[in-house]
Amino acid sequence: MLDIGWMEIAIVMGIAIVVVGPKELPKVLRTVGKWRGKASAYARDFQRSIEDAADYSEMDAIKKEIEEANRELNDAKRDLGDQAASVKSDMEAATKDKTVLKVDSDGGVSEPSDGSSDGGTAKPGDGQENSANA
Repeated sequence: MLDIGWMEIAIVMGIAIVVVGPKELPKVLRTVGKWRGKASAYARDFQRSIEDAADYSEMDAIKKEIEEANRELNDAKRDLGDQAASVKSDMEAATKDKTVLKVDSDGGVSEPSDGSSDGGTAKPGDGQENSANA
């Protein structure tokens, strides 16, 4: 903290003995020690309060980042729910559609013109050759 060596301490002690006197020196040193202790405690408290304020501001920044991430997750969750509902409605619409398709002789698929619903399976009489007759 203070860069005081033994030589400086000896000089200060010599001056203190001359100024205060040897009888009063212990009382003065005790008083100086108490003051030094109080000053150290005040400095520690001040430093701790500054660190707490810095920690609080850091926690506030972290809290804001977490809230932003939470907001983004909720948006993504909402979008995903909307997409799932859209897919579900498309699937329900597709299962309600009972259009039957006809397989042509060349392998193409078309809607039957006569409105028959034979399940979309090709029969040998529908224009396709049976592999056993070929």
